[in-house]
Amino acid sequence: MRIGIDLDGVLADTLSQIILYHNSTYGTDLKRDQFLSYGYHHTWGGTKDEAIQKLSDFYKSPYFLDVLPISGAKKAISILRQNNDLFVITSRPHEIKEKTFDWINKHFPDTFLDVFLGNHYSLNGVEISKNQICNDHGIDILIEDSIEYALECIGTKRRVFLLDSPWNHWSKSTSAGMK
Repeated sequence: MRIGIDLDGVLADTLSQIILYHNSTYGTDLKRDQFLSYGYHHTWGGTKDEAIQKLSDFYKSPYFLDVLPISGAKKAISILRQNNDLFVITSRPHEIKEKTFDWINKHFPDTFLDVFLGNHYSLNGVEISKNQICNDHGIDILIEDSIEYALECIGTKRRVFLLDSPWNHWSKSTSAGMK
């Protein structure tokens, strides 16, 4: 099987560092369970463009370099890779491609056949949907933590496993935040 695995929220505990960065930089007191949407601006306020700029600044900070793997991710990946071809499929922007590859090589060396960046929430360049990436590379299964991306990628020939996260609980309060 060809398995695509999301990076942030599935392999990397990026949100913990984003929260530390935001609280330190902007004097907030955000907690993980407040993130009911994958659009961070719905939690911390401001516009989507302002959130993209904040993320760009976060990627340049020491907080980004301190992102750790999700608890249990290394063990799960070591099991999955025994009989499958694994790929990282992330919405990360191209601006942090090198840092992304460095992180993967540090925490999951010699594990993934390739890494695909969708360039979402980027200051420049063209965005590629996760569905398009999956289609282009024959991904049979996607492991994801965003209900929006899961719904985009699910199909008759592809299964999607959605991990439990505060931002993927489908309700009236979160569905409005996914737009």
